[in-house]
Amino acid sequence: MRQIALAAAGAAALLAFAAGWWGNDAGGRREFAAPAVPEWVLPKPIVTDVSGFTKFLARAPFGSPAEQAKPGPAGPQPASPGNAAAAQWRVGGIVTSETSRYLVVLIRRPGENTTRTEVRNPGEELPDGSIVRTVESADVTIDRQGTIIRIKMFAQN
Repeated sequence: MRQIALAAAGAAALLAFAAGWWGNDAGGRREFAAPAVPEWVLPKPIVTDVSGFTKFLARAPFGSPAEQAKPGPAGPQPASPGNAAAAQWRVGGIVTSETSRYLVVLIRRPGENTTRTEVRNPGEELPDGSIVRTVESADVTIDRQGTIIRIKMFAQN
């Protein structure tokens, strides 16, 4: 009896295997084709608009208008007693590209509670009379009455 049970179990397993094998045959069923994939295209290069970046930095200084009204740290100022009424300024940003370089300066005039943003190019004068000599991606060099001063953008001066 045991041999008959083993033979029946083997036959059932063989039948299950055969049914599974023949069940995978398409046998007249309709197969769906995969949707066509569009050909990959190289993305368009980004055009650098330095003047647009400069305008953005000039119109949207860092912080909210309430934060701008608070007195901030003064920018580099000459140490002369006659310059007490000079405008305070500080570096707000540096914009560079292959062809041009701009310095964004945050200026606060005496008696004003707002900070204005202006753009300076190398060779132009700052509010305290200093001259912008070079503008690099991480620092700016100014000439203050014959003294060359280097201001780093990401370091406390």
